[in-house]
Amino acid sequence: MKILSQKFVCAFAVLVLFGSCKQKKKGAVEAKEVLEKVVATPEEQLAEIMAIWPGKYNNDIQIAELEKAGEKIWRFNGEGKGGYLEIESHYIKLDNPEIGNNVLYVEEYRSHQPDSTYRQRIYTIDIDSTKKIRVKMWPFKDKKKYIGAWKNPAMLDSLTLEEISAFPDICDLLTTKEGEVYNMAMNGEDCAFGDRVFNYGVRLKDGTFSYHDKITSLSTGKTIETAANFAYHNLNKIE
Repeated sequence: MKILSQKFVCAFAVLVLFGSCKQKKKGAVEAKEVLEKVVATPEEQLAEIMAIWPGKYNNDIQIAELEKAGEKIWRFNGEGKGGYLEIESHYIKLDNPEIGNNVLYVEEYRSHQPDSTYRQRIYTIDIDSTKKIRVKMWPFKDKKKYIGAWKNPAMLDSLTLEEISAFPDICDLLTTKEGEVYNMAMNGEDCAFGDRVFNYGVRLKDGTFSYHDKITSLSTGKTIETAANFAYHNLNKIE
């Protein structure tokens, strides 16, 4: 009986050891796959950004959860000023080589009211000389001409560089990737004009888009304007 028991113990130990080695090997493979995904080339990351960003987003789910929790919601009529905004965003990929190789049209509005334009931009996304992905933002000179273009992107087929004007390079969004998430943000206090510092940041992954922004005083560091105390607005892709 002792011999059988010893044989059983040895056999069991071998199985445990084999299973442990197999599990370690599986873990090493998974870790390698994650690492490879994180260190994808800038060109591959740029291609992924352009593939996953276009779409229609809103933060209806977040707003509903915040309301249940008693958080303040900043309504279009001014109620709840300073709280979370109810936002709908449209990111549309454009084929316009005159403006850039990777171009997005951005139009956002508040409280499900398409005429209440919150942000309208052209984004050009490129890789700079340091191999950093940069998002450059271009406001429209005519603030009304292309409002509603998300419903009819053909309106933008004739868009020219003369109709938009880029923010300075100091306001570009610099991109880093952590796992499946792309973090895009202005660099510290670089985007400053006079005593006003602008900070806008984005988190992007497949199916979700989040942003926050604020204006602070360069001299005092105090917040001049923001929503939800600079917390992220989390939008889900709905189309």
